[in-house]
Amino acid sequence: MNESLLLRFESGGRQMNVSSFRADEGIVFDSGRDASPLNLAIGMQPVFPQLLVPVQQRHDWRRKEFELDVAIDAGGLRFSGFHGDPEGLPAGVYDITVQVESYEFRDAEQRIILGRNAQTVLTLQEEPDRRRVQLKALDPLVAAVINNAKSVVDGWPLNQWIASPAPRAARQACLLNILAKLSVPSDQAGLGEPLIDAIEYIYLADVDRVYATAKPELADRLERLVSAGLWAKEGHPAASIHQRLLDGLAASTGQHFTPISYRQGGRNCLQIVIALPPSGFADRMVYADIDIDLGNPLWDLEGLIIHTGELLDPAKTDHLVLHDKLNRGETKAFLRYDIVSEREARA
Repeated sequence: MNESLLLRFESGGRQMNVSSFRADEGIVFDSGRDASPLNLAIGMQPVFPQLLVPVQQRHDWRRKEFELDVAIDAGGLRFSGFHGDPEGLPAGVYDITVQVESYEFRDAEQRIILGRNAQTVLTLQEEPDRRRVQLKALDPLVAAVINNAKSVVDGWPLNQWIASPAPRAARQACLLNILAKLSVPSDQAGLGEPLIDAIEYIYLADVDRVYATAKPELADRLERLVSAGLWAKEGHPAASIHQRLLDGLAASTGQHFTPISYRQGGRNCLQIVIALPPSGFADRMVYADIDIDLGNPLWDLEGLIIHTGELLDPAKTDHLVLHDKLNRGETKAFLRYDIVSEREARA
């Protein structure tokens, strides 16, 4: 009775303490802090499934769901019986899989034994990412956004943040990949100007997206791209992650913004969710949540399959890996960084 699992994370021999966790948002560590919570996926499968049947019957769970309580404990996450059920996580043998967005952990898939009347501790060791971003001379349009005095990330001027070894390389690569995609002109239907012309400044850069402010003309330009058949208009965004932008705006302004999602055609495509201000709002600036999708669910069936997998496992969007794909074709001229080893970056 009262069995539980304490999941802890370490990097370089030091504990990565969990500072916050919400199932609908994700996990935040106190070191190597990211711009927003990271998605956490945990699979826990008993070797003998009949162990769970009494718990499901006791809680009248009619389908295959199985819920646990989760609490921050001793810098990790403690999993125990649902709503304090002392027998809600039966002792036994389980196969565990743990994924944290943009992190790699050794032995993230393993078999464990939950002892009877005991708290079992599972500590995962981070596999350090030795890749680093090395900047090249920036395109003038990209430089204008990065050097804008209002472009501030993690409290740093963006031009310092992007050149520093302190931020995670995954975040820097994501920002630079998105800026490169925005810099490519749309040379069809008389729409030659790149979308980056409409971007004013960046105020969040994460492992999978950036938040930016843009000129009001961005919405009209996206509509023209849709009319030309180069982009698709999704309308209200389907993924809940885009609600973070709206929640942040509501908290800072007290106003309700309207989200509209647009997707670029093809693979490795941009998605731009713009947040339109309410009528009469003094600041007419458009706010945007911008990311790159590996597949495009509005373009083809294969894209739907890839994008669905991406939503289930956002760690698949590795922007340092994406660099090699973007360093070919139309984005090559605008991708202004190389990937080097940690040793090369120090040289």
